[in-house]
Amino acid sequence: MHWRIAMIKQYTNINNLDMVGKIEEDIKNIFLSNNKEKTLEHSINVAKTSVIIAEKYSLDRRICEIAGYLHDMSAIISPEDMLQYARCNHWYIDEAEEKYPFLLHQRCSVELAKEIFNIKDNNILEAIGCHTTLKLNPTPYEMTLFIADKLSWDQEGRPPFYDLVKEELDKSLYHASLAYMNYIIDNKLILYPHKWFIEGKQWLEEFINKIGN
Repeated sequence: MHWRIAMIKQYTNINNLDMVGKIEEDIKNIFLSNNKEKTLEHSINVAKTSVIIAEKYSLDRRICEIAGYLHDMSAIISPEDMLQYARCNHWYIDEAEEKYPFLLHQRCSVELAKEIFNIKDNNILEAIGCHTTLKLNPTPYEMTLFIADKLSWDQEGRPPFYDLVKEELDKSLYHASLAYMNYIIDNKLILYPHKWFIEGKQWLEEFINKIGN
């Protein structure tokens, strides 16, 4: 019989954390109480970048902002626990996720967003769920978070693909997403291509070719 473990109870230590009911403050407290200062900084930057992209493409800025704040919240869980959770709940596990379980963080963050913040908006949840890999036929909200996550990466300095992706972003979300994907493939910066990444890249290539740009 299929059964589901509540991730917050099984794998986190935030059950006794006081929540004030404001996403910005609560996610800050969650990250800081788990010694994830760098993830907090990254998430704040992604939220800000997401809002800029949202305004550029007339998307709901609050949806994009919330997705940015919450997209990496499963960083408080170890990759090993993510893999255990996925197996216990009978998820499809990609070869890339088996080899590098931290890739599951995008899907685990969806579970925490629902359990901790009671997020029900599919635009938010689906964007979080593929923000690392993207996927086939992505929505504007999914591409916005995907791009914002890359432009606001959690490493030192400016990303080497920053100018390229920003330039393509002036064309469309589709062009910017594909530009990043092509860059990391061409420069051998991807550890192990996820099925969703491969499918998403192929879909974007076909879509952009179809519209003739």
